[in-house]
Amino acid sequence: MITAGSLAAVSANLSHAHRVALSVAAVVIVYWLAHVYTESQEMLFEGDHRPLYRRTPHAAAKEVSILVGAAPAIAVYLVLYLTGLSSSVAALWALWFSVAFLSVIGYLGAHRAGIGGWRLVLESAGAASLGVLAVLGKLFIH
Repeated sequence: MITAGSLAAVSANLSHAHRVALSVAAVVIVYWLAHVYTESQEMLFEGDHRPLYRRTPHAAAKEVSILVGAAPAIAVYLVLYLTGLSSSVAALWALWFSVAFLSVIGYLGAHRAGIGGWRLVLESAGAASLGVLAVLGKLFIH
C-alpha cells in the first residue's frame, strides 16, 4: 500500500524512471525503518532487556515483509518502463498491478484463516480497494 501511494504521488512530478523508482524505494525504506524502530521499542516495553543494537536485527527481520511487499510493484514499474512505456503510464500499470496484488494477498490471508463464501470475496475486494484508492490518487494528481 505504501508503495502504491508513493508511486502515485512521485510519478506525478518526476518523469525519469530511475528517480521515480529510487524515490519510491526511499519512501518504503524509511517506512520500514520506522517500523523497525517501533518494533524494537515494543520489545523493550515487553521486557526485552537487550541493548538496542541486539534488538534491532530481530525487529528488522520481523518487519522485512514491508520490503518484500514493496518489491513487486517497483519491479513491474521498472520492467514496463524498460519495455518502452512512459514513466507515467508504467506507474499507472504498476498501480493496477498493486490492486491485483493486494486482492490476491487479501484472498490468500482470508482463505488461510478459514474464511469462505461471500466473506472471502469481501476480504479480497476490501484489500483491492486500498489499491484502487492509490490509482484514484494518481488520476486526481494529474
